[in-house]
Amino acid sequence: MFGEGNGLKVFAIALLAIAAAVFAYYFYGMQEESLSLGSEVNMATFSSILADSKNVFIVMDVRYAEEGAVKTNILQCGVDFAGSPGLAGKNLTFFSIDKGGSCIGMNSTFSTSQCFKEMGRGLTIFVQEGNSTKFYTNAMVVGVGSDYPANGCNIGVKKQ
Repeated sequence: MFGEGNGLKVFAIALLAIAAAVFAYYFYGMQEESLSLGSEVNMATFSSILADSKNVFIVMDVRYAEEGAVKTNILQCGVDFAGSPGLAGKNLTFFSIDKGGSCIGMNSTFSTSQCFKEMGRGLTIFVQEGNSTKFYTNAMVVGVGSDYPANGCNIGVKKQ
């Protein structure tokens, strides 16, 4: 049925097709389970975006926190943000993402892909293990470590 060498060509094409399908599945899956940050901006620009946002998601990602103190501090940071005067009047939604891949909300548990999709409906304050804070058009990513000052995560109100 196949001429000499054609079997090898068919095998190579089939192998490439399988590799492309695996790559597409992996890439699509990664896209679903990541936060859409947008472009990096400075703090003043982010503050303006936050002021105009109605829906704010506070997400505490403890998936990669190896140390118990870091996990506790990430959760405390999220709680501290929730009490921030700068978030008064916003529709706040809280999620905690755990090592098992669950995304825990106030009243139920979701898949991480459902949570990341939901976060697309507003601005996200994403707290994770780290040592820096970066601002984007869709999110603020806050790094928290083992040293966490009392009420260290807070958004104030700009005095006029």
